[in-house]
Amino acid sequence: MSCIAAPGTKRGLALIVFFALCPFMLADDLNPPASRAALEQTVRDYVALYRRETLEQWKTLFHPLLTVAHPRDDGSIRVRNLEEFYGAQKGYFETGRRVSERLENVRIEEGRRIARVTADFIFVDEGEESRGKLGLHLVESTEGWKIVAIVFSYDKP
Repeated sequence: MSCIAAPGTKRGLALIVFFALCPFMLADDLNPPASRAALEQTVRDYVALYRRETLEQWKTLFHPLLTVAHPRDDGSIRVRNLEEFYGAQKGYFETGRRVSERLENVRIEEGRRIARVTADFIFVDEGEESRGKLGLHLVESTEGWKIVAIVFSYDKP
């Protein structure tokens, strides 16, 4: 962010002081420790609740207007909403296949009541592992942290 003000004016000096101190003021108040802990729990639950027995609870991690996108092998982008994404997961679990997911190299970048999570994921299907990259965008509301967007891609087609 930049500020243009006439040199030597009181307004210019005030804006320079404000913008110089602003990052320090926001750093302490960005997200309280309880909020950060809830964010981290939401990320853990994204994997921990991804089981047939807890899939309904897993669905509550997402905002109702969730968007999920990933690149297809033909160069197009597949975009799904919450019901399409959840339905696909539920259908997969109902086949009886043993599936799970784990995250590695998780990085969380916070803003005020927003967060971006990036991670390497390993999707396990009947013991066979497929690796990829995952991105989650979250927003904190009165209902807690909600995942509003997911992007992912597998490392190999």
